[in-house]
Amino acid sequence: MEIIEIQTLVDITNTGAIRPSHGTQLAIDQNKNFITLMQCVELRSIVSYDTRPVNDKVDIKNMGFGTAYKGKQQVWTFRFAPDRSGVYEAIPGDGIGNLINDLNEVPVIKNLGETINIDKAIFNCKDSQYKNTIIKILQGTI
Repeated sequence: MEIIEIQTLVDITNTGAIRPSHGTQLAIDQNKNFITLMQCVELRSIVSYDTRPVNDKVDIKNMGFGTAYKGKQQVWTFRFAPDRSGVYEAIPGDGIGNLINDLNEVPVIKNLGETINIDKAIFNCKDSQYKNTIIKILQGTI
């Protein structure tokens, strides 16, 4: 089974809060970022996942984030399974090219639980200096 892992420095906490009666403005905005991510992920596939995004403060050296980001940072990790293999391939064998293109430069709400200063309020999957989101293919189960 193909598993996709997204690691991001953008706060994508899935709080479930969609209106003021469900939580604070912070919780609503965090959930909006998660919903935005899910809308991009589900442009090409129906996905399944067992756990919400988890976050941890880790040293991001050699993880593949942009050179502007260093040291220990909050990283949100989200794993999901698409409904079929190869659905995100832009060209045969690249695995996730279309997902990177679909998510890159999509607007986000910043200044939530992030420990980085996000220059442009976007998911950045490509820029060598400001990449704040990494996408990988894993094998196995969620």
